[in-house]
Amino acid sequence: MISSFIDHEDFFHHFQPIYDLKEGYIVGYEVLLRSKKFANPELAFNSAIKEKKLYELDSRSIHKALKTYHSAGFTRKEGILFVNVFPSTLLNPKFPSFISVIMKEKLLSNQEIVFEISEKETNYDLNRLKKVLKQLKKVGISYAIDDYGISNGDMERLIELDPYYLKLDQFFSRDLHKSPKKQEMIKNVLEYCNKFDTILVLEGLENALDVSFSKSLGVPLGQGYKLGVPNLLKGLG
Repeated sequence: MISSFIDHEDFFHHFQPIYDLKEGYIVGYEVLLRSKKFANPELAFNSAIKEKKLYELDSRSIHKALKTYHSAGFTRKEGILFVNVFPSTLLNPKFPSFISVIMKEKLLSNQEIVFEISEKETNYDLNRLKKVLKQLKKVGISYAIDDYGISNGDMERLIELDPYYLKLDQFFSRDLHKSPKKQEMIKNVLEYCNKFDTILVLEGLENALDVSFSKSLGVPLGQGYKLGVPNLLKGLG
């Protein structure tokens, strides 16, 4: 089933806005796979993993998302595109040629692409991944650590991978206004980010009080249902 699902690209994408919390405008979008054949995108990816088709699904999803974003007329000025990717996809021998293809198709021109490195895979060669990320940086692709703060080895990956963006897991935003401990933790992470030129994105902002507290703490970027739900992308003009 999953092979046919991939071959026919029986999926589409929703885009969730990411906001500059201080100025209140959209700086970019995170792209999220959706399908009528799988109620939850994780089920599609889990099926692909089971049938050893994860690279095929991940790369085809990325390609289709980039085409959707590009055809909608978005550029670097209007919004950065955050794209989830598995470490095993980045490390796949076919991945460099995949990057060459999307460059030839001009899907990387005039817009910033950020690969969000999924924390759902943790068993990979960190040194090899660093080399791949270094090559991506040369062609203008940034990268982020996703869902930071809930997995073993997060601190090691933060230091070793030195991401341009750090996406702090929604655990820290949930009832942030009620939790001095979460507030203090965010302050500490933000201090590190500011010192080492990493841009912090706080995920899972779902009410006005938590958005307000995020602003007061100095969190630069935020994402969550209170700011904007994932939806189909509307073209410009």
